[in-house]
Amino acid sequence: MDKSYLSIDTAKRLRVVKVANDAPFKRMMQTFLDLKSKQPEDLPSIIKIAFGLAAYFPPVKSEIRLDFFDEQLNEVQKEAVSFALEATDLALIHGPPGTGKTQTLIEIIRQLVARDLKILVCGPSNISVDNIADKLGPFRIPMVRIGHPARLLPSVISTSLDVAIKYSSGGMLVNDIRKEMDEKLNTSKKTRNGTERRKLWEDIRDLRKECKVRERRCTEDIVRASKIVLSTLHGAGGRDIIRQNFDVVIIDEAGQALEAQSLIPLARGPSKCILAGDHLQLPPTIPRTDKTSSLRKLELSLFERLIKLHGPLIKRTLSVQYRMHEMIMKYPSIGLYDSLLLADVSVRSHLLSDLPNVIKTDETQEPLVFWDTNPHGGFGEDDTGAHESKSNAMEAALCRYHLRNLLEAGVQPKDIAIITPYNAQVALLSGLIKSEFPDAFSEIEIGSVDGFQGREKEAILLSLVRSNEKKEVGFLADERRLNVAMTRPRRHLCVIGDSGTVARGSVFLKGWMDFLEENADLRYPDTIMLQQ
Repeated sequence: MDKSYLSIDTAKRLRVVKVANDAPFKRMMQTFLDLKSKQPEDLPSIIKIAFGLAAYFPPVKSEIRLDFFDEQLNEVQKEAVSFALEATDLALIHGPPGTGKTQTLIEIIRQLVARDLKILVCGPSNISVDNIADKLGPFRIPMVRIGHPARLLPSVISTSLDVAIKYSSGGMLVNDIRKEMDEKLNTSKKTRNGTERRKLWEDIRDLRKECKVRERRCTEDIVRASKIVLSTLHGAGGRDIIRQNFDVVIIDEAGQALEAQSLIPLARGPSKCILAGDHLQLPPTIPRTDKTSSLRKLELSLFERLIKLHGPLIKRTLSVQYRMHEMIMKYPSIGLYDSLLLADVSVRSHLLSDLPNVIKTDETQEPLVFWDTNPHGGFGEDDTGAHESKSNAMEAALCRYHLRNLLEAGVQPKDIAIITPYNAQVALLSGLIKSEFPDAFSEIEIGSVDGFQGREKEAILLSLVRSNEKKEVGFLADERRLNVAMTRPRRHLCVIGDSGTVARGSVFLKGWMDFLEENADLRYPDTIMLQQ
């Protein structure tokens, strides 16, 4: 080998290129090809229903009383559990923000296990699968989590396939074979006799074959003995479980999964599939900055397709939410959920001032605050290129001012997050907040709206950024992104934006601005405030 290739000239600029893993793409393509090769009548019944090749028939309600494991479930959640269990092929659980979707899914899984059914639980990401595995942990149900331990949450590593293999009798035998291989390999390095070395290498080759066979058999035994198998949607097509049959497939966060991903476990032909998610929050991520109409079609999840094809009869919507103050919940409920959402009594009127050591102030006693920059002149949006991220220094200054008031009132930094649709605004806010509040900065989360899906905080400051003469709103036009943004807080939402620009973006945005003007604590900035 020419060692000159290893030398690095530090005077030159170097580039590290991350090569994409094409295994998930190949797995999705193989699933499509397998389905395409079948005659329509030979397709699994769930696939036929998913693509409109067969009608969906809602389940007949059973008269048998169901004994619930979790008596804390509300009546709507119990109805959703019964619906999923009674369904013959497909059932959708629509879980708007804070409505206890995961709690409902855990009950469904426990009920299925009690019926001695084999279950495959999937999600589009490792964190979505780990969340379910973590919640199932206390019930000591035989289960195994497929996936590399380095990608799993520490709390679920004990359920991983690697750990199960390590401590199984078959796994111990595999380790013994590997030790023998290592010993023979070390001996071969010291042996000069060609005949002996050839014999050692033949032994190593045979041991390697035996190791693979026994490891595969060990994996199959563990998966077969598990009542529940958990993996990502891509992992559902992996060699670890490809030979296993499942009675029920459950897909969590189905609204965020590419349709092609969701088909991987369904192509295996389970008798039932239960999908849980919310198609009114962010869709599957398509990693392109300039999305063509064909790429936008990929944002349609299987969850949303099924609702469009078969209507409301295929789903049950969880309507009681346990996160937001009623006033914070109200507009998302009106604008997106047909006014179905109800705030549970435990959260209906809770405020920041109810938290320990938080004093009563104008901020801590208000659930909804709107700083409107429009009367101040607006147009604070930085004039960057058309394809560059946006920022707004005026809104950043207002965030700093409002944050100071919350901290001085005793609200803990860890209970506060500042979110915005634009990464440039994230960077601007991070620099501003770090210099102003160095001690609290590490505990205050500042990030994008997209990165906050599935999260919550006691107080959220939301900077909308867009403020321009052309009345362009960019990312804000996506109702699903705004839905995520306005449903993250529990007790306090502070919206900072230019109503004159934002209201021109869509009917939904106009309705939101009107709602804030009528229902929020409406405030206008002054010059002194921005300079503080």
